[in-house]
Amino acid sequence: MAEKNCITVTVNAGEHNRDGCPVNVDVDNRETEALAGGSVTLTDQASGAVIPADLNGDGKTATLLWILDGLTAHQERSYILSSESVESSGGVAFNERDNAIDVTIGGRAFTTFRYGTEGVRPYFFPVLGPGGHLVTRGETSDNSSDHVHHRSLYVAYGEVNDVDVWAEGKNSGRVVHQSFTNKSGGAAVGKIYTENDWVNKAGKKLMSDRQNFRIYNTPETGTIIDLDLTFIASAGDVHFGDTKEGGIISVRVNPLMNASDGGKIENAYGGINEGETWGRRAQWCDYSGSVEGTHVGIAVFDHTSNPRYPTYWHVRNYGLMTTNIFGTGTFEGDQSKDGAYTLKSGEEMNFRFRVLIHAGDVATGQVAQKYHDFINPPAVSVS
Repeated sequence: MAEKNCITVTVNAGEHNRDGCPVNVDVDNRETEALAGGSVTLTDQASGAVIPADLNGDGKTATLLWILDGLTAHQERSYILSSESVESSGGVAFNERDNAIDVTIGGRAFTTFRYGTEGVRPYFFPVLGPGGHLVTRGETSDNSSDHVHHRSLYVAYGEVNDVDVWAEGKNSGRVVHQSFTNKSGGAAVGKIYTENDWVNKAGKKLMSDRQNFRIYNTPETGTIIDLDLTFIASAGDVHFGDTKEGGIISVRVNPLMNASDGGKIENAYGGINEGETWGRRAQWCDYSGSVEGTHVGIAVFDHTSNPRYPTYWHVRNYGLMTTNIFGTGTFEGDQSKDGAYTLKSGEEMNFRFRVLIHAGDVATGQVAQKYHDFINPPAVSVS
């Protein structure tokens, strides 16, 4: 390690071009104690360019995070880490109001996290893409009877200990917000970390979860939300049934983007629209279309570390796109392949997902390349 005030951070792009790529590395707190923490800066040793970063520690280890731009494959870049202030575009900022957090990135409106306990589940709405155009549908639509439970961007599942925690029927369960473990903006990233209880109609606890969201200070042509999700068998065994009705992470797109109305679904294998993507396994899936003259898209990435990777997709031409690892028998049309799973009391199940809101279609949005930012990130060293 170098002296406390002269920490060198070197990043290697690896096999892929990197642009708008979140990068993080752990740094020994003993080497960063002279820094104030929170927002810090990285100075490019070659160009002198100064970029904002975030440094947050837990007492022993600090995590440094920034957004990497313009680094081509196989190239390296070295920075000097310091606490020197730099004028930024505003970073990721939160404005709190009753049961909601409005999120801005660089001063532009991006989304609102809604977590009121009287609701069916926490969710993000609206989610805004390039040009401020809406890429998801919220709690209402032109036809209010059309799957009202598809609330923009959310976590849910249709058969949890025989309780439907997906729909909003008279016997459906709910996901009830309990607390925040982190709620902070930053120069490079904002964090919304929540703890929730899954309950049946009568309010009896079925299980718990942790939904840890990170929202990055990237351009509106490639905005990123990461979700680290943990299912917790905190009230006894939890049985996830084999059903199509669910998505561990779920998106309902703006109706103007529906594949049935000129939009397009595409998965990692090049499958197009519902006929080639529904019930199929793939590393990622994308939904794009034209909203008020602007082509926008939203992709969901499944991480290689996730259970039963790659996931099956419950994705429809009418605008739904969700991941589902438990519906194997339903998707395969063969109940001998029953995908039901029981999480034993006290155990946990962990998932990692990334949501990319982008300009254009899969090609324009560089979705395949951006997937490698998630599963094959740049290598970083600290000295």
